[in-house]
Amino acid sequence: LTFDVLLGSNIEHQNGDKTTIYGTGDNESSVAVSCGYVMTSGSHYAEFQISGSSPFIGIVRPMPGLDASAYKEEEFDFIGLFNFFPDFLAQRSDEWGDGNVHACEYNCGDGQKFWTDWEIGHAEWENWEGMEYCETGDTIGMLLNLVEGTLTVYKNNRR
Repeated sequence: LTFDVLLGSNIEHQNGDKTTIYGTGDNESSVAVSCGYVMTSGSHYAEFQISGSSPFIGIVRPMPGLDASAYKEEEFDFIGLFNFFPDFLAQRSDEWGDGNVHACEYNCGDGQKFWTDWEIGHAEWENWEGMEYCETGDTIGMLLNLVEGTLTVYKNNRR
């Protein structure tokens, strides 16, 4: 994946490589987005090599009209910063269908999963079977199945 949009003030491409990003601040949320790869059907798999801190890795609904420049100078998150939820919901389109999960993520620090519908004013989190944290050197794989409506997390090729 190429991460062509960076949101928040604490994230950069590593050595100008748009396939590699890293956080530049402590405990400040920022997001890397692959706008050029919109998934509308089928199954999609991506792997992430973990180094340094414990990132959150996830997926968000397509929002081509979102003004990314408005979110570059501060902390940014699709799930945890509730003041942005109205901005995200304003991007809703018929392509979203009637599903209620608009963003979801895996927390490498403790293995929990988080999701939101951007309407409830908070994020939901869950413990799940096989839940594990990850650390530097681990590989996290994510399989998005749009037919079944599932996101499966793999750690070092193990579900």
